[in-house]
Amino acid sequence: MLTGFSLIKRTAAGFVGIVAFIAIGGLWLAGAHSAYEHLLALWGIVPFRYPFVDVDGSLAAWECARKGVDVIIADPCDVLQRGYNYSPFWMTLSWIPLDRADRITVGVALGLSFLISLWALPPPLSRGEMLLRVSAVLSTMVVFAIERANPDLLIFIFVVIILELLRRSTTMRGFAYGLAFLAGAIKYYPFVLLGLAVRERFRFFIAVALGGTVGLVLFWQVYATQLLEGLPRIAVGVPYGDMFGAKNIPVGLFDMFQTMLTIEAAAKVSVLTTLTLLAAIVCLMFRLSLNGRVVAALRGLDEPRRLALLAGALLLSGCFVAGQNVAYRGIFLLLVLPGTFALGRARISAVAPTSRVIAAAIPCLMWAEAIRLWIHLAAVGKYPPPGFMSVLDQPVDFIAWCGREIAWWFVIGFLLTILLNFAVHRVFAIIAPRHERLAAP
Repeated sequence: MLTGFSLIKRTAAGFVGIVAFIAIGGLWLAGAHSAYEHLLALWGIVPFRYPFVDVDGSLAAWECARKGVDVIIADPCDVLQRGYNYSPFWMTLSWIPLDRADRITVGVALGLSFLISLWALPPPLSRGEMLLRVSAVLSTMVVFAIERANPDLLIFIFVVIILELLRRSTTMRGFAYGLAFLAGAIKYYPFVLLGLAVRERFRFFIAVALGGTVGLVLFWQVYATQLLEGLPRIAVGVPYGDMFGAKNIPVGLFDMFQTMLTIEAAAKVSVLTTLTLLAAIVCLMFRLSLNGRVVAALRGLDEPRRLALLAGALLLSGCFVAGQNVAYRGIFLLLVLPGTFALGRARISAVAPTSRVIAAAIPCLMWAEAIRLWIHLAAVGKYPPPGFMSVLDQPVDFIAWCGREIAWWFVIGFLLTILLNFAVHRVFAIIAPRHERLAAP
């Protein structure tokens, strides 16, 4: 039973988040819309004219789907006439009796449920980790996700439940993979969580793999037309805005240098810079992986931290490599932080220093848009255009953008190192059963 300071450490981040949620929401409810918008702007967010616009769009999709309208291309029930570029499975759930009139209720419930779910994460190991988590929960990414009431909040809650079920019986773990499939059916990218099955015993792994394959085939057969219609409309943006992904650096550098050099020269600079950065990441991954250091460090983690780290690594690495992601998807860094901080306390000399740097970098990344804004304000004295699309106008904006992108590459490189070492270890454990396992019972 948690008592005293242990209880404070475990609940601090979620509690502070709830207090901030109530305080900011109070500004809006009190009619202080100007103060509300100015505060969010300083937080690095461009607020919509009312809160919870993303869940508004999801509820609008249900509203129109019940009327028989195809909302994939354009949704006349949506305030922005947005096409629904998430999974068409969402419309299968339109029997749920909610619509745009329930925006506030659903948005508040989603935001509070997300913040409460943070209490289910492994407790902080120290005051330092507690402060890191509080900083992360108050970050631009988290506030942005809650202000929009984006469905990523729902996926995060699903992941927390999945992680809890994966520590239970075989039956409960089966339910966990079913819930992972359901989360993927809602928003695609959580399908990667089925990769956690590699930690299972061979027969159970084969069962999950076969079940997942059959499920994906059926999913395609049922929704193929809508998938082909909607996938090309998944959001993309300029590399200088509030989106993260592997393509930002090569595309951003090319766009910048083509205004000063020939197209061929700009392409060479972009490719060479990207390859140099990639080589540095690979060197880091190789150095950490020598002599089984990462596996030894992972073995030292308790199961809740190891599971959360692996789940967060799968989600973030998959999203980073697959394409651009709006900044609020970075809320999954909250899953990575407990395990990364614990690795920083390990006695594996090559892993601990890097883990400490990554743990410190995570809150900075989650605050990145606010930091970029503050740097611009300090240097220029006025707000930049929305999304920092004119990154070339001010050298400080370019430097801040480069810092953000390089930080993302090194964080993802670290997470990929964790995943690859864990996967190789598990394959070896299957081939050589007497090898000590790093798997669930």
